[in-house]
Amino acid sequence: HKMAIVGGLLLVLEHVVVAVLVIVIIGIVQREGIQGFLRRLVTTLRLIPGVNSLIVILLKREVGNFVNQLGKSSSGTLTCGKTLAIPLKGVKASELSEELKELKKKDVDPSTGKVFAYVYTRDTAAFKIAQDMCDKYDNDASECHGLQEAIVKEFFNSFLHENALNPMVFPSLLKFETETVAMTANMLHGDGDVVGSLTSGGTESILTAVKTYRDRAASLFPHIKHPEMVAPVTIHPAFAKASQYFQVKLVHVPIGKDKKPNMVDYRKAITPDTILLLASAPEYSHGVMDPIEDISNVAVEMGLPFHVDSCIGGFMLPWVEKAGYKIPKFDFRIPGVTSISADIHKYGLGIKGASVVVYRNDQIRRYQVFAYTDWPGGLFGSIGMAGSRPGGTIAASWATLKAVGQEGYLKMAKDLMEVTEFLVDNINAIEGLRIAGRPCMTLFAFESTEAAVDLNAVADEMEKRGWKMERQFGTIHCTILPHHTLERCKQLVDDLKATVVTVRGDPSLAKTGTAAMYGMVGKIPDKGIVSDFVVEFFNSVYKLK
Repeated sequence: HKMAIVGGLLLVLEHVVVAVLVIVIIGIVQREGIQGFLRRLVTTLRLIPGVNSLIVILLKREVGNFVNQLGKSSSGTLTCGKTLAIPLKGVKASELSEELKELKKKDVDPSTGKVFAYVYTRDTAAFKIAQDMCDKYDNDASECHGLQEAIVKEFFNSFLHENALNPMVFPSLLKFETETVAMTANMLHGDGDVVGSLTSGGTESILTAVKTYRDRAASLFPHIKHPEMVAPVTIHPAFAKASQYFQVKLVHVPIGKDKKPNMVDYRKAITPDTILLLASAPEYSHGVMDPIEDISNVAVEMGLPFHVDSCIGGFMLPWVEKAGYKIPKFDFRIPGVTSISADIHKYGLGIKGASVVVYRNDQIRRYQVFAYTDWPGGLFGSIGMAGSRPGGTIAASWATLKAVGQEGYLKMAKDLMEVTEFLVDNINAIEGLRIAGRPCMTLFAFESTEAAVDLNAVADEMEKRGWKMERQFGTIHCTILPHHTLERCKQLVDDLKATVVTVRGDPSLAKTGTAAMYGMVGKIPDKGIVSDFVVEFFNSVYKLK
């Protein structure tokens, strides 16, 4: 009798559950339609242990099949080796030109009138003018380091109006990007698992990396509501911009007299809300390398991702090391490093704007990719922040790495390090000045050792002599570039010596001109006022006069 009662109760409960479930389903269908119900059903099923993993496996298999089909239809342009090095010797212009012609044959030709997106221009007189203007504003300073400028122009102009938004329309651009990323990864001691993408410059690479790690944390650690990232105070301001854009708090660690952060302070800055560790190789202000290996050890210990900003050093440090200089490891040889940013348009000798952000594996990069499936215009996705991307820059970046070759980059590093060492030694020898910290490559800063030698006044006097000085708070910055010859730098040293004597002998110089303004700005305790000044300055400058 008791069993019958229990059975009856269970039967009633079953009917109640089914009824409630039916009511819920009907409600969802009424509010969101059949598609909404199916979406909720799949979402619920993915919460069951093992189901989501199975879906991921199936998705990867289907994507692999789809990409393989596209690769075959594009004559294999979607496939390349897992690792690829910058060629030892620069490839001849004639060979690159022939390869360009063959690759262009496999791209969609917009002039046929059979494509309905991406290219909005025709080969007209205006088109030729645009090409001519690009030729006038190219960067030819790298000619002496093996870069055959004409071939880079040819590649750039061949894709002047092509759009890299859809990798299937212009497979040659996909080849250029994946191979450029692969060559960069190889240079940074990455293995075949390292992936990345090209961006418009260092700032976009940095923004992209921060966005990637923010989204990664949101997916893996949803309990973190106020994410933070930790960096030395010398980290590039682009990270402060990323902090503002993506609502990831930037926690700064102070630096010491050596211009490096103290690791005790760095550790203390890490909290349960920290999602990312940051460092520079080197930092721009003084050219000093952050303690990458020490921070890597912390990253591994705490299971945190670690991004190294090597936008300025990425295409110089590897070659400085090959030239025989002792350079601390900063790249994928360090186990804790999960991503690196490096600018092609700096010491990579590429045209503006071209940078690379690379990740240790595609499980990190997947959080960089944007996908949107509810647009009436069809499925939309992009590898990074930008939608439309200029094909000319991507093509020219690939051509640059191929044309310069490892020998060209090595020669550049040797030449510029010779100039750098000359300047460092001679500026250190000037009474009243010294090099700040221990720079590791072709950029440095110098500071004053005497109250009577006001650096802002020194900068003013140097500019009267025709030099354009890079003022910083407490230092003057120098980045050594291909056009800085030893003869030119001997003149710099002579002028600095004379200027220091002039400033030391005339204290009034520190109270006039731009020296007075910089001195005042540096002493304002409320940096909000200074920020307001900078905003007002840019807001006023960028107006048609």
